[in-house]
This record gives sequence, C-alpha cells and structure tokens, in this order.
Amino acid sequence: MCDQIGSLESGKLADLVVMEKNPLENIRNTESIKYVMVNGRLFDAETMNELGNYDVKRSKFYWENTKANNNFPWHEETNSFMGGCENGD
Repeated sequence: MCDQIGSLESGKLADLVVMEKNPLENIRNTESIKYVMVNGRLFDAETMNELGNYDVKRSKFYWENTKANNNFPWHEETNSFMGGCENGD
C-alpha cells in the first residue's frame, strides 16, 4: 500500500485537517477547522460539502430527515436540535 498511503505525494490518498489557527500556540485553536480531507476527498468543515474534484453538496444527515424528527419533538418548531429546555437553559 506504500504507493497509495504513507506520505504526502501526488496521487496518494490523504486524511488531514486544515486549521486557520496554530494549535501549538493555543489548544483552543483546534476549533478553527476549515477543511477536512478523507481518503483524498476534500470537505468544507462548516457545510460538509465536498470541494475540489467533485463539488457536491452533502445530503441530509439521518437526524435532519423528517422521518427521524419524532425523536426530537422540538426540531419542527426551532429547526434545531438544541431545544427541549425550558427558559433557555
């Protein structure tokens, strides 16, 4: 598999994370992820859309599918999964 993985070279698969800030300066900078590459496919971290060779918008995650919303009754009203708490708690 040395011809496919193991180093950063043209034509090899890669898993990596691109950050806007240096995590060696402050560990909180690990929250500044801009892009993720998995098996050579580049994704925008904010939208999870694929970029590069195949500009593809992501499909809905299973919890965003209306069929799964019975598990999250507040989703239909808020369009968020952070609900369910009283008085903004």
